[in-house]
Amino acid sequence: MSKLRLTVGVDQNDGDWNEQSSDITQEQLDKLIPVFKAIKKFKPYKGKSGSGLTHTHHHNWPMGEYAPREDLGEKPPAEIYKGILTKKQVELFEEFCTYGEHGFHSVVSVTVYEITKETKYI
Repeated sequence: MSKLRLTVGVDQNDGDWNEQSSDITQEQLDKLIPVFKAIKKFKPYKGKSGSGLTHTHHHNWPMGEYAPREDLGEKPPAEIYKGILTKKQVELFEEFCTYGEHGFHSVVSVTVYEITKETKYI
């Protein structure tokens, strides 16, 4: 049986990309596929700041020290995908994401590899 590896690429700060690869099971992959589909269908949305100004939010998974910008009406992932994803799906996906120094605001790529042969050199 082959091994599965998930690689998630994120945008931490306006083009500062980072990615993380993790081994996953078929069961985890089956639970994550709806997450991938939801992120792919993400559309920017409008939010209001405390002063009433309208802001358009383009980040598909804002989380970390400086995200989401709730002061500007930006929503956390559980709210963005409410009714589409469960809390457990959101939490499972976040286990496979890299956070860097302050978190990230967008998922830019998700790739699943089926590893049939692997050679470890060191």
